[in-house]
Amino acid sequence: MRRLIHLPAPTVQYVRSTLPGLLLVALAGFPVITSQNCLAQEPAVQKEENPEANIEKVRKLVRQLEADQLAERDAAEAELVELGTVVLKFLPSITPQTSGELKVRLQRIRQDLQKVNVETHFEASKLTLEGTFKLNEVLTKIKEQTGNTVQVQSGAEGGQGSVTVAWKDVTFWTAIDDLLAQTKMRLVAFGTTESHLVIAPGRSSELTPHMSGPFRVDASGVQSERTFGSELDGFTRVSFLFSWEPRLEPVFMQIPMSSVKATVSEGAEIQATNPQAAPEIRLNIGGSSAQVDLQLNRIDRKHQQLESLKGQLVVSVPGERHRYEFKKLGTGKRQSERFGDVGVTLEGSQRNGRVYEMRLFVEFGDSSGALESFRGWILSNRAFILDADDKQLENVGFQTYGSNDKGVGISYMFQLNNDPDTYRLIYESPSSIRRQTIEYELKNIPLP
Repeated sequence: MRRLIHLPAPTVQYVRSTLPGLLLVALAGFPVITSQNCLAQEPAVQKEENPEANIEKVRKLVRQLEADQLAERDAAEAELVELGTVVLKFLPSITPQTSGELKVRLQRIRQDLQKVNVETHFEASKLTLEGTFKLNEVLTKIKEQTGNTVQVQSGAEGGQGSVTVAWKDVTFWTAIDDLLAQTKMRLVAFGTTESHLVIAPGRSSELTPHMSGPFRVDASGVQSERTFGSELDGFTRVSFLFSWEPRLEPVFMQIPMSSVKATVSEGAEIQATNPQAAPEIRLNIGGSSAQVDLQLNRIDRKHQQLESLKGQLVVSVPGERHRYEFKKLGTGKRQSERFGDVGVTLEGSQRNGRVYEMRLFVEFGDSSGALESFRGWILSNRAFILDADDKQLENVGFQTYGSNDKGVGISYMFQLNNDPDTYRLIYESPSSIRRQTIEYELKNIPLP
């Protein structure tokens, strides 16, 4: 079993092993959106059934943003915000030809709706389902309603068993608990390289997990060890499984050991062996669970259980992904697009031997130290070419060419056989990263 707490602060390299021109890099980062940035009053989040009606309504209101009368412009902006986050995918891009008035209003609308997205993104998913189904059928329904993929571990039996559910607006983790109890299955860490939650046959912990919105903490084991010839008299290691809804795909976690508070009988407190430490752990390595070990001062054997174990986990989670699109690549002209807190600039494109080199500079409005905290992760963002028939061409290599305290420059190589103006360059990236502090408490943990 992997022991995450003992990993050093990660200096992680992203390896594109399947492509020529292997490149190792250690640069990355994203801006952090804190709770202080949240809207005091959130616009309504509504969904309309007819996409064509949405498009036409948004077009009409966007035209009204440039109306002669201020009252009409204000009314159009308010109505676009009121329509909710569905509007985001229909808003026009800002170009050098966009008027100053329209540019300001489009930016303000995007900012308001993106803040709503950030807040709802961190709420627990809800679902409603009633009846008797095969387990695989229930997992399909869960994905349809929540966007979370749950799979039975490859090679394990049990995916066809029947379950009876009566869920009405229950949280994702409440539903998963019900399934685990009925199927006698458990959560598995590192069971896949995909962003899926993995379950497998086996007895789940009988202890009550801690649930906080889309996050969950399960106690998984306790080990006590006595050491000789060491400054420590020994230690007690408490292991727990940290899980999240698969749709979130967190990239980073930090554990402030100063937040760890453990108590035994009669209220006696047990300290962490390293209270000044704050280990950093990279999470975007597949799966939706990770095992974490906390090392406490050794607990005397006279104590039968940990009455309480409290602490904090600081998790960084990407927001909604956005496609940055650049056209007319043969001109070599500089092009920029900003969405949320991330701006992407195509600084130039030119032939370099047998390939075309596309230089992208990814810049963050407020990196807040993120370039140091998320080393290597930015290079897992996708960059590819679409030809005139929308056929996708992957890059054949990349490397970083520069960086500052707010951004990173990445040079991508593509093999283009036709006029570069007939291609489009697509770069996919979250428009923000939010740092979320999760406070947990586990109770009545038996001691060895």
